[in-house]
Amino acid sequence: MTMRKTAISLICCVSLTAALSACDSKTSANDKNFGITVTRYLDQKGEMCLDPIKWPVDVYETDLRQQKLYPDGVAGQMAALEAAGLARGEDVELAGLFTDGKPTGPKVKVRRYTMLDAAKPYLHGGAQQPQRICWGHKLLDKVVSWAEPAKVREHEVSSVIYTYKLADVAAWARKPQVKEAFPDLGRTVDGEHRQKEKLNVRLTPQGWEAPVSKD
Repeated sequence: MTMRKTAISLICCVSLTAALSACDSKTSANDKNFGITVTRYLDQKGEMCLDPIKWPVDVYETDLRQQKLYPDGVAGQMAALEAAGLARGEDVELAGLFTDGKPTGPKVKVRRYTMLDAAKPYLHGGAQQPQRICWGHKLLDKVVSWAEPAKVREHEVSSVIYTYKLADVAAWARKPQVKEAFPDLGRTVDGEHRQKEKLNVRLTPQGWEAPVSKD
């Protein structure tokens, strides 16, 4: 009886060890593995940036007159960046309409904005993508839930719902005028820790991965 109990105990220990190993496998569907996947994804794609801006930016009188009515228009956005110390505006005159390459009509007054050196530390991008002014970075807060893996073509796939927190938020991004001029930025800053996002993932021999585009 003693030998039999010992053999049963050994079998149970081996089975438990195998089960625990399976749970710890990087290919398992669990909060830990999905958390690692989301973190890796946000390391690559978690930058929070304004839309690309083609400098200099000319703001016409029509837009300037409507700035109070549309604070998130081009006039409001440029004014917010100027107030934040990232851009400078000056009044200039442009040639009127062109016909056959020659200016016709009176000159047009615009407010021309150029980017200041103070904005350069916030620029991200490269030769293959436009440079953007970035103001923060997403970090994983927690994995909220995930879908049971399912077979789609040749891959096991799932989707992960998570919340994120913000890191390295530029001081100017929290200014009321900037948040009003750039509503997406404002909603993100004001909704910190409360917003949920969904990430589609697939299983590979190396574990769960989120496809990351090169753009």
